[in-house]
Amino acid sequence: MNVFIHKNRTLWEGFHLMGMILIAVAVALLLFYLFSDFPTDQDTLATLVGALLLFGLIAVSSYSGTVLDFEHHRYKSFQSLLWIKLGSWKTLPEIDHAEMIIHTFRSENFRNGITPTLSSETTVYKCVLLSGGTKFLAFDFAKEKDAIRALLEIKKRLGF
Repeated sequence: MNVFIHKNRTLWEGFHLMGMILIAVAVALLLFYLFSDFPTDQDTLATLVGALLLFGLIAVSSYSGTVLDFEHHRYKSFQSLLWIKLGSWKTLPEIDHAEMIIHTFRSENFRNGITPTLSSETTVYKCVLLSGGTKFLAFDFAKEKDAIRALLEIKKRLGF
C-alpha cells in the first residue's frame, strides 16, 4: 500500500506524559507489593494497578494524525484510541505543489500565579501540500530533518 502516515504526538509532553507516569506508578506499586512485607489486599491492589494501566495505555495510545493513500487517491484525518485509527476516508484532490515552511514564534507557559512564566522561541517545520493554489494540508514537525524526510517521501510518491 502506497501510504504516508503523519502522527501528531510526543510521548514526553502533556497527556502522553501523564500516561507514562500512570504506567510507571502501576509498575512501582507491583514491585513494592512483590518485594515488601506490607499487608495489602490483593483485590484492591489488582483493581488499582489495572485502572492505572488502563488509563495509562489509553493516554499513551491517544493521538491524532493523517493518512495519505496515494494508490487510491484518498486521505483520512484520524484520532487513534488504543492504536485503532478512527476516521473516514475522503477523496485526495490533485496536489499541485509540496513545500516546507519554517515558522518561528514565541511560546509562553500558561500564567497561573504560582509558577514563573517561561517563554521561549519555538520553531516548527511545516510540510505544506497545495491544491489549486491554496493550502490543502500541513504537517508539523519539531525537527528539520524529519520535515525534509517527510517532504521528500511525499514528493516521491506524488511523482514530483
